[in-house]
Amino acid sequence: MTVNRIDDRDTWDTFVDESPSGLLFHKWDYLNLTAKHTESTLIPCAISKGDELICVFPLFCKRMHGINAVFSPPPLTTIPHLGCVMSRNFEGLKQSKKESLLGMVAEEIQDEIRSFSPNFLSITFVPEFNDVRHYLWNRCDARVRYTYTINLERSLEELWNNLHTKLRNKLKKAAGAGLRLEKTTDVATFHRLISERFRDPSLDIPPIRRDYLEDLMRAYPERIGIYFLYDAEDEVTAVVAAQEYKRFLLWIGTPKVQTAHAANEYLQWLLIQRAKSEGYRVFENMGANNPDLVFFKSKFNPDLKMYFEIEEKDTLGSVSVWAYLTFVKRLMITAGRV
Repeated sequence: MTVNRIDDRDTWDTFVDESPSGLLFHKWDYLNLTAKHTESTLIPCAISKGDELICVFPLFCKRMHGINAVFSPPPLTTIPHLGCVMSRNFEGLKQSKKESLLGMVAEEIQDEIRSFSPNFLSITFVPEFNDVRHYLWNRCDARVRYTYTINLERSLEELWNNLHTKLRNKLKKAAGAGLRLEKTTDVATFHRLISERFRDPSLDIPPIRRDYLEDLMRAYPERIGIYFLYDAEDEVTAVVAAQEYKRFLLWIGTPKVQTAHAANEYLQWLLIQRAKSEGYRVFENMGANNPDLVFFKSKFNPDLKMYFEIEEKDTLGSVSVWAYLTFVKRLMITAGRV
């Protein structure tokens, strides 16, 4: 088993495309744009057994306030999951073979990480990657995280009947109010609306930077969609950005817009229908880690999925990264670095 760094975009993207667990966040241009906008260094690791590529593992390195940090993904990027992507054949292997490969992958990637002498390490894996034991055995700490998914292989009637009763009543009223959904490229209006929402100090979450979002939209015009919901007077009542690659993932939004309609609820229901009609099998609705959002999102009767974040830090890394993240969040929210 060997670990190398890939410098070939096509090889990397083909592997991600073929793997069931590869997300848009893992794609080559997405990773490089993320490195650019976070002022970090991308380390595109690939782990092979002989001539067979079995895993790609993007890492980001950054030196800040005198410490070395390794992330996957970097903080404050709106990337919820990253970490490793296993080969398309991995899920079909017997458990003993899976565990053997995962052990070798963990050993190789941790050797690579140690070469940077990090004071702080953070890796957040995709929901399908549930075996982090090898990292725990190497003294990493693990945190359980959650996301919501909806199985779109069920009939539309079943999806509708599974909604909360009060939600169905709201959606019926919204359907009769003349609301309409449009896909747009109006990044300026979208960003203004989400920025106003995320400036609320109680959220303590910075919005995505506008130039970062614009670069991602240019790189993936068919995979990133911005959706506006308009009322009968052509006023925007709800907005959201989605990623449409293997799964339909509600990515950024939805800010509260003053309206008499259940606009956010209706927007999400329309997108569930759209995703199903376009053949997506999974609809992911992030936000399950925020106690202020879970009641709203759970009314769609989603499945609750776990994923894992692992960390390793020394005393210097713990204090310095906390200070860095706190300072940058406040800077982005209050000073408008968006």
